[in-house]
Amino acid sequence: MPSVRKGPLSTHIHKLVRLITGDVYCDDLTRQMLSTDGSIFQKMPAAVVYPKTAADVAETVRFAGQNGYAVHARGAGSGLCGASLGDGIVVDFTRYMNRLLHLDVVNRYFSCEPGFRLGELEAVLRGQGLFFPPDPSSGEYATFGGMFGTNASGAHSVKYGNVADYILDAEIVLATGETIVLSDIAYQPVETLSGPLKQLSLLYEENRDNIAEGYPAIPCNVAGYNLRGLVRDKRLHLAKLFTGAEGTLGVATRLTFRLLEKPVHDTLVVAYFDDILKAAAAVQKVLPLLPSGIEIMDKSLLNLARTSDATLEKSIPGDIDNALLIEFDGANETECAVQARAAMTAIAAERLSHQVHVAVSSDEKDKFWGVRKAAVPILYQLKGRKKILALIEDAAVPTSRLVDFFKGLYQIMARHKVDFVIYGHIAKGLLHTRPLLDLKDETDVNLLKALADDTFELVHGLGGSVSGEHGDGRLRSAYVRRQYPNLYPLFLKTKSLMDPKGVFNPEIITHHDQDQMKKSLRYGHQYRAIGLKRHQLLWPGGFTEEIEKCHGCSKCTTITTATRMCPIYKVTRVEAAAPKAKANVLRALISGKVNQRQLYEKAFQQVMDFCANCGSCYKECPSRVNIPKMAMEARAQYVKKYGATLHGHLVTNVEFAGRYTRKFSNLLMPVLNAKSVRRAAGIFSGISAQREAVQFPSRSLFERIGQQEGSGDTTVLYFAGCFAGYMKPQIGEAVISVLQRIQMTVLTPDQHCCGLPALSKGLVAAAQNKVRRNLANWYDLVQKVDHIVVSCSSCGYALMNDWAYLEKSRRVNRVAHKVIHVSRLVDQFKDRLALRPIPGRVAYHHPCHLKIQPDPDSSVRLLSALPGLAVEQLNSHCCGMIGSWGMAEKNFDLSRKIGSDMLSKLDRSNAPVGVTDCPTCRLQMEQFGTKQILHPMEVVAAHL
Repeated sequence: MPSVRKGPLSTHIHKLVRLITGDVYCDDLTRQMLSTDGSIFQKMPAAVVYPKTAADVAETVRFAGQNGYAVHARGAGSGLCGASLGDGIVVDFTRYMNRLLHLDVVNRYFSCEPGFRLGELEAVLRGQGLFFPPDPSSGEYATFGGMFGTNASGAHSVKYGNVADYILDAEIVLATGETIVLSDIAYQPVETLSGPLKQLSLLYEENRDNIAEGYPAIPCNVAGYNLRGLVRDKRLHLAKLFTGAEGTLGVATRLTFRLLEKPVHDTLVVAYFDDILKAAAAVQKVLPLLPSGIEIMDKSLLNLARTSDATLEKSIPGDIDNALLIEFDGANETECAVQARAAMTAIAAERLSHQVHVAVSSDEKDKFWGVRKAAVPILYQLKGRKKILALIEDAAVPTSRLVDFFKGLYQIMARHKVDFVIYGHIAKGLLHTRPLLDLKDETDVNLLKALADDTFELVHGLGGSVSGEHGDGRLRSAYVRRQYPNLYPLFLKTKSLMDPKGVFNPEIITHHDQDQMKKSLRYGHQYRAIGLKRHQLLWPGGFTEEIEKCHGCSKCTTITTATRMCPIYKVTRVEAAAPKAKANVLRALISGKVNQRQLYEKAFQQVMDFCANCGSCYKECPSRVNIPKMAMEARAQYVKKYGATLHGHLVTNVEFAGRYTRKFSNLLMPVLNAKSVRRAAGIFSGISAQREAVQFPSRSLFERIGQQEGSGDTTVLYFAGCFAGYMKPQIGEAVISVLQRIQMTVLTPDQHCCGLPALSKGLVAAAQNKVRRNLANWYDLVQKVDHIVVSCSSCGYALMNDWAYLEKSRRVNRVAHKVIHVSRLVDQFKDRLALRPIPGRVAYHHPCHLKIQPDPDSSVRLLSALPGLAVEQLNSHCCGMIGSWGMAEKNFDLSRKIGSDMLSKLDRSNAPVGVTDCPTCRLQMEQFGTKQILHPMEVVAAHL
């Protein structure tokens, strides 16, 4: 049955629920989550529909037309122009209609639903020798429906073109609710067509010459409708009309694209320039060599790249204005190398740059391309109230006019006294120019139109287009009529033929409100953030400021293993699980768009409960938005008012259980593991009856060792944590034996839980108590030791990161500075280990909390150095336990589903032993896997 949540909307929209098998939402929070995308705009939809079938889409469109609603098709929500936003019904394809339907490797094509993502296709094609050439920077998470709607392209489009060059077929729902197949239409002679399609073909025939001459002579232009070649060989070919129409003429429900053979080799030339005009001149010299792509990045982006990556800091000079990334690809390595040398020679001959080199390693190439692809969110790290804005970021001119384009842009920005950033696809004359403006300032809001007007006049005068690849959307639809004075009447006629009631995205392309770009802003000069009366956590940079850092790029909705990001979203694809959803609803809360009382309502807290505090999104978000901390604050506010649940208290008190039940734990186990007892306990406590009870050894680690072990030249404090302290003390014993072998003096003072379990459940006072008791017990040792060693990845994350949320002090900072994961420390001194070779093989699972710490590969590197041992990295998703989150009955099935990727890879592995640094990962692997699970230090200790 479809699900519906009641909202303030007229009840007649609930008729739609009976018509479709998908989900319909009308509540405030869901609508808020879908009211933004990657643009500067915000539009509150009337409802959100998640269709399950093409029939659902047709029924929704038919219903909308009959009841006066607009329809806004939506993919990943990564668009920069606001084209997927509107006050009608948002139809989101990411939850259900996201499948790869067919892949034909031999004939090189595939079919998919619109919610299928490019990153998913690339994962499927890995090793097949094929690729889909259009590669927008958002490709890892962009959907094919969205890419089709905007006719997307990317860094290599100078060689490979746009999405429209690869579309083979599509099923489209028209405004009447009728579905057409483009190949069927193209098969029929135009004289056999009827209705709007017949009228469309006549419109083209009557205006053929006007259409042929009406577009600028540039390769990348997605402004308006593409009417070129609409009728060929007396057939109506609609593919290129719908590709790039931004959902204004129909909604695609199935898409078929061709694939190409993937180039086997590529070479990347990196050239630095002290002047932007020299870079433009260099492009002219290199283009005849037929590069696959040339990208430009200015100094603002490069400086941020240098500060965010130690490798790039060494390789990117600090005294440059910009850099070009020049790539050549092909089937022949020698040929690519020859082209690269020719490019370097051409640049040097004109004395345009004295710093040109070939990126030798694949790692270096990946880092440079990674910076370019993450340009927008990286630039959002720029400090201050002014932010880089998508406004004039898509203009393209003939490459022969690049110098004039640069000069004109600099003059416009200087005239308006606006700082700006430039990057983009310079090889095809397309520059992403981002002014820095404060949209909470009325003066800057008024600059939006002035800058856009001046840029349009410049670009149009140079024979270019203001929309090169991102679409018109709400940003540039007002310029379509001025871009095409002769074609615009044909665009209006096309729209009226295909969508006579204006159902599809009525404010896009053929809507020419000259002030539209200043309306429906996410912020705007009237925006006010009222914040919360009292915070439960410490926010040095400001709680509201942290929320507002999220600009909706949608990288946090990546599905593949290219990122960890949110493991819950990857499996559920529920918008509320996406990290950006937390920022959206919290921004609605602090700005008054929803009443602050909603913070304490179940629906709001359910959104926050989708965050299990794995920390991946914070680490991997290019804008460094701390979503987990926001969710902690929201939960803590609720706990402060209503108190914690029994479940919350039970799963955060492992230390208490370990300290006080271990002596008789073995006697309790038969009772605790009885099915009837576990079922009853599950009802009472919320802990899943399917989770095995934990048995504590009768002697803890602290009873097995002395407070000082060894007498080496380096002194460390070992923070064992609850797992190695009470549940698996053999881990702690292995840690201490290995540290002694590398000549460490190991101090293991009396200690308490790190506090992370309590903090994750919103129990701030309990977490603060743990921090204070730990500091009281052993802080006097901190100044005497060289390191604080942790063997639990979550304890390490808490001490390095989360303690600062609870206490602002020099003590907490000093602790964080000295914490080091044990594998990282041992790896630095591994030449001191006297190891015996033991032939074997282990399969290693990377915990989320280790992945987000310094040197996350230290355990793999250390294990790989053990003589005779082969290490297989599982390269999987999250284990699914995610601390105590997976212990809950309500999360059990989802926990297993999240962990299924890792567990299946573990079971398929040839390794008889699994290895991980995380206690709760280990619990999941032991309960549902088939292999022995060890900590890396247990493996190292066995080789001593």
